Amino acid sequence: MQVHLRPRLLAAASFLAASHTVADIGCDHGRLSAALVQRGLAKHVLASDISEDSLQKAKDLACRCGFSSEQLSFFVSDGLSHLVPGEADALVFAGMGGELIARLLEEGKEIAHSAKRIVMQPMGGTKELRKYLYENGYGIKDETMVPDAGRYYQILLASPNIGHSAEMPSDAILEFGAILFAKRDPLLREALIRCVEGRRRRMQRAEKNGVIPPQLVHELTGAEMLLSQFDQEEQQ
Repeated sequence: MQVHLRPRLLAAASFLAASHTVADIGCDHGRLSAALVQRGLAKHVLASDISEDSLQKAKDLACRCGFSSEQLSFFVSDGLSHLVPGEADALVFAGMGGELIARLLEEGKEIAHSAKRIVMQPMGGTKELRKYLYENGYGIKDETMVPDAGRYYQILLASPNIGHSAEMPSDAILEFGAILFAKRDPLLREALIRCVEGRRRRMQRAEKNGVIPPQLVHELTGAEMLLSQFDQEEQQ
C-alpha cells in the first residue's frame, strides 16, 4: 500500500530527509509517520497521539503497510512526555496550532533541546510560534509555503541554538517569516494579498460599527508594508 500525503505534509516530510529517528507528535491517523518510513526518509518513527482512537487508526495503517515495530512504534502521549533526551534526533509537529506547538516545546524543553531538527507545520498561530522560538534559543533554518485545499500553510525547520540570542523581528515578519520573505516566494505574495484583502474587509466592517480594534490596525499595517516592500523590490 502506497501512502500519499497532502501537500502540507509532503513539505514537512521533505525537511525530515536523512533523519534516523523521528518523533511524530500528534500523529493523528499516522499518514506522515508511515510515509517517512515508506519513503526512506527516516529509519525509525516514534508515532504518538493523545487520542487512543487516532493512534489505533495509525496502527492499522502501519499494519496494512507491513511495517515492523523496529520501523514504527506507537505511544499514547501528550506532547513529548513519552521520550527521553536524545531518543529522537528529529521532531515533527504537524496539523496543530502554533501556540500549542510552543507549549509542547516548553513542557518538553529538555527533549526538544536534544533534537537536531524540529519541523513544524502550524495550522495557525505562526507569529506566536516564531516568537517563542526566537525567545527560547531556537534558530529557524528554513521555511517554505505550500497551497493545500484553498489555504496557504507555512512549514518551519528549526534547531536548538541555546545560548545564542537573535534580535526579535517585527510582528509582520514573525507572522510570515524572515526566510520566506527573503526568498521572495510568489506564494508568499499571494498569501500577503489574501491577508491584506481580508483584513481590509474586517476594517471596513469595524469602521461601520464605529469600533476599530488597535490590533487589527497594527496587523493590517504590517501586512501592507511587507506587500509593498515585496512589490517594490520585484520592480527594481
